[in-house]
Amino acid sequence: MSQLVCVGQIINVHGIKGAIKIKSYLTNPMDIDSFGPVTDKQEKQIFHLKAHSQKQGIVLASVKGVNDRTTAEALKGMYLYVNRAQLPESKSDEYYYCDLVGLTVMRGDKVFGTVESVENFGAGDIVNIKLTNGKVYPFDFSDATFPVVSIAEKKMEICLPAGMEEVIHED
Repeated sequence: MSQLVCVGQIINVHGIKGAIKIKSYLTNPMDIDSFGPVTDKQEKQIFHLKAHSQKQGIVLASVKGVNDRTTAEALKGMYLYVNRAQLPESKSDEYYYCDLVGLTVMRGDKVFGTVESVENFGAGDIVNIKLTNGKVYPFDFSDATFPVVSIAEKKMEICLPAGMEEVIHED
């Protein structure tokens, strides 16, 4: 199985001819159809998209072979993925969130944990870190919390938010 990157989610349908609305997770929402076909997480379904327009990150698109509202309704809620290799290389000061998974998290000169996942439930990006004691904690992904991220060195540095140290030590 390839390394998949989630690029959006089908959030609704539009009209009677099978058009869909996609919440795009890309910097340029209209790029949703620029990297070739998209797939579901299990890579069992492949979709050829055609983006038509966008407003506030929501892309109106059509899917090859989906020609009616009922078929489109069945896709609602599905997350759309592309293979990491289909995406352009990131610049030296940029990275894809999937590239963070597995990075060592340092606190000063000590290993604090490992990035287990990066998620966004609508209120901002969350980095889940598995500490050296085996417990997993969520952290706000911000420059204040993670001032240094180095994909090349496979590590990030953490500055614990106020009060977090007490929470971690209580466990």
